[in-house]
Amino acid sequence: MPKILIHCPLLNKGVATGLSTESIKLDSLDDTLTFMLNCPACKKIHRWKRKDAWIEKNGSNGRAAQ
Repeated sequence: MPKILIHCPLLNKGVATGLSTESIKLDSLDDTLTFMLNCPACKKIHRWKRKDAWIEKNGSNGRAAQ
């Protein structure tokens, strides 16, 4: 099941938010809400909004066209 990812600015790579397209539709997230993620890659907290996220393509963490 495809994961919803955001960009880790410290390591410059995509990281999973813990959400997937099976558990939530990306478009259903409120544009005004700010979410927080304890980044699994760098262990820092990142704030993100829906516009910052994308859906994993073919198991790749790279940002795909939306």
